[in-house]
Amino acid sequence: MRYKYGHGPVLPHMALLPLLLANVESLWACYVLSTFALVFHLMFHSLARALRQAYALTATTAERHGLFNWAFLRQHQSARAKSASAAGGGSGNIVTRFRRMIRFDNAPPKILALSPRFAMFARLPSGLHSSRHASKAIPVDLHTCLAHARPGLSFVAKQIKLSVRGVIHYHQTRRWLAYWNSTPMRAELAKATPRLLQKIYRPYQSLRLRSQDRFNILVSHYDFILQRGLATLILDATQSPVLLGGFNGKSGASYEIRLSAIATLDREGELALDLYCDQQRLFSIAFTFYESESIWCVGIGCLQGPRGNDAQERVRNATRDMFGLRPKALMIRLVREIGHAYGCKKMILVGNKNRVLFHQVRTGKVLADYDDFWLEIGAVRGPDGDYLLSCDHIPMPNLQDVPSHKRSETRKRIDLTDRAIQAALIGFASSRI
Repeated sequence: MRYKYGHGPVLPHMALLPLLLANVESLWACYVLSTFALVFHLMFHSLARALRQAYALTATTAERHGLFNWAFLRQHQSARAKSASAAGGGSGNIVTRFRRMIRFDNAPPKILALSPRFAMFARLPSGLHSSRHASKAIPVDLHTCLAHARPGLSFVAKQIKLSVRGVIHYHQTRRWLAYWNSTPMRAELAKATPRLLQKIYRPYQSLRLRSQDRFNILVSHYDFILQRGLATLILDATQSPVLLGGFNGKSGASYEIRLSAIATLDREGELALDLYCDQQRLFSIAFTFYESESIWCVGIGCLQGPRGNDAQERVRNATRDMFGLRPKALMIRLVREIGHAYGCKKMILVGNKNRVLFHQVRTGKVLADYDDFWLEIGAVRGPDGDYLLSCDHIPMPNLQDVPSHKRSETRKRIDLTDRAIQAALIGFASSRI
């Protein structure tokens, strides 16, 4: 039975709403809330009715011009409705129906041909796929990035926002989706990391990057991954962190280096290198490989320490356990060495003012000061606010400049750093195809 969007059942509830708010001291607040509820109800159902009328008008026009077999479509929809009722789902709630209208799941294939801008947002019903396309894999579209989202009003809002962005950036979106559908491996990478597809519309790694810059960086990163045979490693890292290697500290504590892809730091980089101490995360760094001015670079978007009340104490203990080597310095060195091993000439580190979380930094919710640390390790500030550091010329400590009573600990620190670097590089190389 089709649900009817009538206003009759809701009017008695609207009339009784002021009685439910009788305890409110201000009488005008009762009527304001009642009026707001009534207006919201009318607007929501008016929008749903407009969408149904637009769909019916389009279907009638297409049928008049003989664009598709309307009888076949009604038979298909009737069979699907019966199967849904038999499964106990009924006709579904209003959110489900609204979502179907937005995604054009009920639209016939030839209706979608009327406007190519809608084709990239639509997914055809399984019964309407022709036999010649049955053997092909389902292509990647914009809504692939919502594959794991929970149903509800927020899901509908995300779909609408995503569709609007796709229409506004129509030509760029077409190139973006064409890139991911160009080879099976790229399509597999996109489906394994659904949130990847919406990154060209949002701030990414550095606020200095425009939409076209984000597009170029992301495409060059995945070209870098495919060209160097790292696709298998990245696919594994999208499922769960991949253990690259490990080493032991002075106290015998076990340290592990793990690689994640599109993890919690997905706005700051495509890959995240994590340092674990006794199975607890100690430090993370987010980075992306890309080409800038015909030079391969590795971009750093985030350097994040541990959380919790004992975060500083854990960092101090780890520093002592690694012979004075700070965990964040080790993470920078590891990514710098990985970049050098795979042909990157320089490292680009995001400045404070260019961080994608700049609002949180300004309001004091994020306290890390990147600028001071970048200058401390020898980086040079660029005109755009980010910092540059060479991957080719990595200075080594000169023991002659170290006081004699500290040389033993310095040698041990250098040896531990070399072991960590070798573990990370071997972990990368062992997964190459």
